[in-house]
Amino acid sequence: MRTIGLLYDLHVGSGRYEHEDERVQRRAIDKLNEVGVDWTVVGGDLRLLSPWEEQTQWGAWHGRPDDAYYHSEFGRAKELLDGRLESDYYVIRGNNERPLAAYRKHFPAEEFPPWFVLEDEGARYVFLDSNPHEGYHPLAEIQNFLTSPQVSMLQRLMDDDPVTPTFVFCHAPLCKHTELDEDWETGSKPYFFVLNYPTIQRILERGNTVFVNSGHYYYDHGRGSKVVNGVEYVLARHLSHMSEQADYGGDVRWMTVDADDRRAAIRYYDVGTDSEGLLTETTW
Repeated sequence: MRTIGLLYDLHVGSGRYEHEDERVQRRAIDKLNEVGVDWTVVGGDLRLLSPWEEQTQWGAWHGRPDDAYYHSEFGRAKELLDGRLESDYYVIRGNNERPLAAYRKHFPAEEFPPWFVLEDEGARYVFLDSNPHEGYHPLAEIQNFLTSPQVSMLQRLMDDDPVTPTFVFCHAPLCKHTELDEDWETGSKPYFFVLNYPTIQRILERGNTVFVNSGHYYYDHGRGSKVVNGVEYVLARHLSHMSEQADYGGDVRWMTVDADDRRAAIRYYDVGTDSEGLLTETTW
């Protein structure tokens, strides 16, 4: 059996806000250490995005040239992961991993590929990149989508081996969670999901896809799962999102996978309320 940490939306800042002391991030990592996860998925949005980032020219934020401002946040995130998280970890990119050049200086593609597949203890784990942009554009223009090479990879995986239990990690959701917020359906916030999700769903349904884990959706009620044609799409609350409330923390998750018994489950820990529970479980 494997126990896998799901550390989405880390949101490490660079000290712009008084409440930004990384206590939420440290407590989330400490929980994964306490659980004793075998390895961890860092599911995107490592750095914190400010509400006025759109009005600032790239490369010279607050008078600091050469993207130094962004390097400071990615550097802090890397130090936190390397220095506090006791397990090995894999990183996928979110919409806050921008600009790409600054992100890659701290998380080089040779060590942290943008998308890849891992097989471990009889299960298959697929890591996807839902924001394949250079990152020099306003966030309002964001387009979450999976590129053609990723789509082709998924097609080969599902068609060549439709039996192996498969677990998918993607920063932006691969379905609309209308049970959590009707706004998913109206599309007034289209950047909350992957635009070509119908195509991806149909491909994942061709194999033994068990769970699709995502983050990105930051509202407090965003915890739950949705089954679409036999595939379960799991979402949890943002770990941290610029809140000044002392009791706010959001969720960190961990997933257990027992390929021999054909059983998997996802639990969550609410950092703000110091409570935990079962998010979902299934068999296949």
